[in-house]
Amino acid sequence: MRRRILGGGAGFACALLALVLTGCAAGSSETVDYTTSAVTLVPGSALVVDFGEINPTVGDEWVITREPDPAVLDPGAADSRYLGENGEVGAPSEFRYRFAPVGLGTTVIEFEYRFRGAVPDEESDRRSAEITVTVKQ
Repeated sequence: MRRRILGGGAGFACALLALVLTGCAAGSSETVDYTTSAVTLVPGSALVVDFGEINPTVGDEWVITREPDPAVLDPGAADSRYLGENGEVGAPSEFRYRFAPVGLGTTVIEFEYRFRGAVPDEESDRRSAEITVTVKQ
């Protein structure tokens, strides 16, 4: 078995490359309100769809009803930030989904508001969103 020990310059170059790649992976993000109908991204710039405040403790939720094309965007990840005080129960949260581009192209994502797992009975309480996402150079 051969071992190769990198000299100071080569080790520095590898460390620098790792740092650059990590920086590229983090990328930037484009935040849009869920009422936005279309957005254009560049590779490395994630899409964040902001749904504002919801209260999951009473049954509020937003679900993906049409997933993005996996050749264009990743499946997405939900993210929330609790707005209550430490130890407080029942406060609302800020809610969003984040999607990272995986390739060039156009796809559509659809979302639906649900209350306690179901579409609300009252027409005025029903909400949905459809966002066309284009990733191009």
